[in-house]
Amino acid sequence: RDLLANETGLPVHIENSGRACAIAQAWGVRREAGRSSDFVFLSVSDGLGVGIVVNGEVLRGRHNVAGEFGHVPLAGEGPPCACGATGCWEAYVSNLATLSRYFGRKLTPRKPIPAEIASFSVDDLVARARGGDSKAVGALQSTGHYLGLGLASVVNAVDPARIFISGEIIAAWDLIESTLRQGLASRVLGPASSGIEITTIPLPDHPRLRGAAALVTAPLFAVPKVG
Repeated sequence: RDLLANETGLPVHIENSGRACAIAQAWGVRREAGRSSDFVFLSVSDGLGVGIVVNGEVLRGRHNVAGEFGHVPLAGEGPPCACGATGCWEAYVSNLATLSRYFGRKLTPRKPIPAEIASFSVDDLVARARGGDSKAVGALQSTGHYLGLGLASVVNAVDPARIFISGEIIAAWDLIESTLRQGLASRVLGPASSGIEITTIPLPDHPRLRGAAALVTAPLFAVPKVG
């Protein structure tokens, strides 16, 4: 950030996708009278970004890594993750993970992706699923299952009132919602198992872009001095 700011002479803000989306959503939630400001935002794409908002504030932690549930392992010996570890939640639900299951290939973001797969998108996969390709349906539902399992850890940890999910796989929400909720219910602790509101945010709403805009404009509305 500082290098970019020095070179451009402009203020520079940097944020990961999950928290950026959460920031944008927080602004929207504040406009909804009577709604809880505790929520989690999942950005499922090339990776898995997770943003957590508690009492209207984005959770960051001392080293700006709070809420990185994408790199909490679902299994000790699982598929390789972009972070260098294995078995991370992200490695089970990213776009590449979904396509890996469909093509039956052990793909990793740390190695070149074959051209025939690199040109194939999750949107293409969803189209095949809607065209009757049972293997495509299975790949998408497996991702939904793993999304549910990972979400259970998030819910057990922070007990949010609401969950927002965005990303390319949302185009198949009607195909994966039931599987996701079953995975979530199988692992979440009893008191938190009911009443969790899950809302999808379609990509045309540009949650990341709105989050970037909110990140830049938020300081303009901040109180200059407290106390």
